[in-house]
Amino acid sequence: MGSDGTVIICTHSGHVFVRQRVKSGSGLKFRRIPYIQRAIKVACNESGAFAAVRVDAKATPIPLVGRTLEEDLALLQPHYRRFENQMTAEDFELRAAARAEDEEDEDEGSNSVHKDLSSANRLCTILRRWRNDTTDTLFAWSAPLLGSDLHLVVGENAIPAHRTILALRIPLVTKIIKGTQLDRVSYTNLDGPKLSLDVCHPLVALLLLQYVYADDVTAIWDPRVARAIQTRFADLNLPIAQIKADLRSLADLFGLTPLSTVLESASKVQIPQKTLSTNLRTFFTSTYANSATGGACDVVIRLADKEVSCSSVILRARCPFFEAMFADRDWTTERLDQGSVVVDMTHLRWRPMRMVFRFIHEGLEDDLFDYLREYHVVSLEMSLTSRSRDPR
Repeated sequence: MGSDGTVIICTHSGHVFVRQRVKSGSGLKFRRIPYIQRAIKVACNESGAFAAVRVDAKATPIPLVGRTLEEDLALLQPHYRRFENQMTAEDFELRAAARAEDEEDEDEGSNSVHKDLSSANRLCTILRRWRNDTTDTLFAWSAPLLGSDLHLVVGENAIPAHRTILALRIPLVTKIIKGTQLDRVSYTNLDGPKLSLDVCHPLVALLLLQYVYADDVTAIWDPRVARAIQTRFADLNLPIAQIKADLRSLADLFGLTPLSTVLESASKVQIPQKTLSTNLRTFFTSTYANSATGGACDVVIRLADKEVSCSSVILRARCPFFEAMFADRDWTTERLDQGSVVVDMTHLRWRPMRMVFRFIHEGLEDDLFDYLREYHVVSLEMSLTSRSRDPR
């Protein structure tokens, strides 16, 4: 209570009210003090000045569960998806054993090779079961899988991939397709687009694709991994040293500096610097991504206030909704041949969907909802600017 009879109170909901005399009469009325929330206490000093103490809001973290951007893109590799869908009982046992080892040694740090051992076993198993024909075998390629539209050819192995992903991660690929000649890489369009690599073993191409899609590379050159796979997969005749040398040569040729840096070491000492998120964000926000002649954008998301151009390859990798849509070739093939697939989502607006697209292309987790804070700051700045210009 103030010296003149005014009263300040704090409600349980955190608002502050002051009882003052009404100018038009002798009555008293409580009026809420604007812009004050989460108040926990009010006070008054000897001179009659009021104060309100409040607690700053602590936003509850919003945990994101499920696969990361890198894990989703890794499963976009057709040979990985085929392997995931047609695993044997032995494969399941090996995976369970690898997961148990990872849980036991998760605190070992970046020098642990259990993950690399599991990945190397999977890659070598894929190569051992590989078939190039279109008959009913484990790795038959009778139809393009997951929208793949290009093959990396090493010897007799034609490994399916996505031109969009390769072009995003390796800009030189676009120049090669347009006719640029290189010593160890050549492009042909006979019986479909093919990028031929002059390397010693198809495992080089699989490791290159692993980095391109997943920002990671299996350290098969680490002595602990090399001994294990050379013993178990002796029939593959793995020249580990030459595989590493060829992979590093391609990394230098394509300008993949993070991969080249990792390959400088004789053993596993670090993982490559993450650049996948940056590449996808640049693609989505660039003029190229939103250009009608860009070629990589074959989907138009029609919102209430905006049309957004996207790539079906990225959408299907990150969103089960689009995966189910584009898996139906009878529905999508004709539409893609016409230039693009238009998806009507006019019941949604760009502002909330912007966060969805950021998550799809950037894989943001903790920083995803910083967008709301940025929007609040911008709105406040605009409000203050408009008030300063108000002649009243």
